[in-house]
Amino acid sequence: MSTPPVGQYRRTYLIGKAKPNAVIGRNRDGGEVFLIIFCAFLGMMWGVLVPVLPIRLIGLIGFPLLGFAVVYLPYRKRTFYKWAEINRTYKRMTRSPVALYRSGAMEAGTGLAGGEVEVGPPPGIGRIRWLTAPFGPDEVAVLLHLDRRTVTAAIEIEGPGVGLRDSEDQEALVERFGTLLRHVANGDGFVTRLQMLARTLPADPDAHAKDVARRGDEQSPEWLKHSYDQLQAMVSTSSEQHRAYLVACMPYTRELAAEAQAMGRTAQARARGDEGLAAVMARELTDICARLAEADIRVRQPLGQARLASLLHSMYDPDHQIDHIQAMSRRNAWPAELDATQAHYLQAKTRESATREPWCHATAWIKEWPLTPVGVNFLAPLLVHTPDVIRTVAVCMDLEPTDVAIERMLTEKTNDEAEASRAAKMNRTVDPRDLAHTGRVDQRGEDLASGAAGVNLVGYITVSSRSPEALARDKRTIRASSGKSFLKLEWCDREHHRAFVNTLPFATGIRR
Repeated sequence: MSTPPVGQYRRTYLIGKAKPNAVIGRNRDGGEVFLIIFCAFLGMMWGVLVPVLPIRLIGLIGFPLLGFAVVYLPYRKRTFYKWAEINRTYKRMTRSPVALYRSGAMEAGTGLAGGEVEVGPPPGIGRIRWLTAPFGPDEVAVLLHLDRRTVTAAIEIEGPGVGLRDSEDQEALVERFGTLLRHVANGDGFVTRLQMLARTLPADPDAHAKDVARRGDEQSPEWLKHSYDQLQAMVSTSSEQHRAYLVACMPYTRELAAEAQAMGRTAQARARGDEGLAAVMARELTDICARLAEADIRVRQPLGQARLASLLHSMYDPDHQIDHIQAMSRRNAWPAELDATQAHYLQAKTRESATREPWCHATAWIKEWPLTPVGVNFLAPLLVHTPDVIRTVAVCMDLEPTDVAIERMLTEKTNDEAEASRAAKMNRTVDPRDLAHTGRVDQRGEDLASGAAGVNLVGYITVSSRSPEALARDKRTIRASSGKSFLKLEWCDREHHRAFVNTLPFATGIRR
């Protein structure tokens, strides 16, 4: 599963980060542009109103420089402007009772009709409504995110094992998955976002010994038991279990509402209210599953309410087995206690936890994707070659039609050519990073011309440990593994309660 040399592949991939090409402020948001303009206005008014020349010059130059320093000057891997909003939000959260969440599932009871009383989710998730829809012989849970105005559903998949194949088969598998993305992006469906979740948990090293003690024959000869114990001691028991999930997301639009209402009128669906949205999502998932079969990705099972609640519960408490769905409901999906007051990690605890100590979670976002050509399985060091670290890798793909992506690519290429022409007229030295970026734009243009879909990527990694010391050790291990995968990480300090949500099956973490 290790990444072989790039030369063994017929096709390499250049991801990289997009070069800013905004008209105003070079991809700066409105607040940053307003701050620069406001500081320039203060400097101008200072120069007009102050009569003393030295003081006038200090204000005339100092205010604009202060604005540029706040917006552009690096500070703790970000800027002063970014940290100001993060610190303000974090301090306001720590002063409010929202930072310390306690589930009321045990005290909620049931309603008069026998149904469970809804229990609100922890901070950072927002309001959620749970629905179900028939999906083949099973059912799938459909979540309505009222604050984000999206509809999501998840299925468990089994990957094709890319690292176990040769380069030709790997390229064919990637082409098939690209066909799936192209179909979803350019089709007439309502799904515009996909999320891949890779959940890695260490397996119990004593599971085989426990099974032998429980099911072994006590009447067997003593020499046979001793021989089996020696054989078991010689075999490595360090293993992991890998679970993969695919999340489909639909933005709530007027067209989707009309389609849900039309589905609700059909005699077969008999949907009422928001259940029409669940029927539309089930139809979209059926189409996606058919494409997954063509891409040699097997669908294991859809996640109903019990399975989805068990998955969410195991995200907060890795001691909980994902397949233990007995007595799991949407009310028991959330942890019993959650503490978001720590700046460097998030603490969560469930009632059935093995110890009284809470679990510590830290989330990092992939700040920079590979800037050099990489093979298909460049994420193998992060996904496979990091033993004994409980982690979740989430990649959210926001899809856009090919025509829209081509227009954006042409705009970016035009800006690059104009900047190169301007640099040539001024006799500037050619920056090799600009040449590499131009090569990435050209390759993306060739892919889009062949029918590929436009994909905007964002990735998050959550690490879970029992103690802050173990969490710091695992964070260093993940940082080293991400370096082998040509990734750069940035830990979301002071906002882990919000960043942790991006590794849940909600298809969040990217703006459109």
